[in-house]
Amino acid sequence: MTMNPFRAVLSVLALSPLLGACAADLAEHDYRLSHPIAVEEKAAVALFARPAEGAALSAADRDRLGRLAEESLRRGAGPIQVSAGARPGEEDAALAFARTLADTLHAWGVGPVSVAVVGGADAVPQPGIAQVRVPVWEAKAPECGNFDRSLNPDYFNAPHSNWGCSIQRNKALMVQNPADLVRARETSGRDGGRAATVLDKYGKGEATGAARENTSAGSASSVGSSSGAK
Repeated sequence: MTMNPFRAVLSVLALSPLLGACAADLAEHDYRLSHPIAVEEKAAVALFARPAEGAALSAADRDRLGRLAEESLRRGAGPIQVSAGARPGEEDAALAFARTLADTLHAWGVGPVSVAVVGGADAVPQPGIAQVRVPVWEAKAPECGNFDRSLNPDYFNAPHSNWGCSIQRNKALMVQNPADLVRARETSGRDGGRAATVLDKYGKGEATGAARENTSAGSASSVGSSSGAK
């Protein structure tokens, strides 16, 4: 028995919308796509007043520089920039102050620090003030609590719209360096197998160093010498 061609075409047309509805967006099934973590470059900025001639940095200023250095070491996005404002004729004093700030940051272990002196009525910072700008990475945590798709199963067999959001939010809030979420760090060059062995021994309370070999002092070889010839 053969089907009427008209009925066959009608059946295909009727099923087409249903078949097309089965193609769900894959982002609905992967919480990393439905709740992405944005990583942006920001800057931690602090201003420092130039001390009187011959005076050293205050303990409070050193502490602030230390905290800026820690931020740069933890999630730095580029070199630190130190800009000192100066009136005409005060450029040398402003440059010396900027270099003092840079040397203090270097003492905390940071990398390159650029130093500059700016002048003029509209200069930023103003004369007698130095600005320390630390570029840092910042993670933007997704906002959770969206239930546009309910907890009940749907025809797409997709999870509810808030599924996985808390995982992404926790990662964004806890990550030490947000840049790790978008790129891998450079390899350290260490032997991964050896590192795993050391950690395993450390967990067991065993010695982590290699065993010392009991060797005695050797003697010089006589090969090729005239005394060894017969």
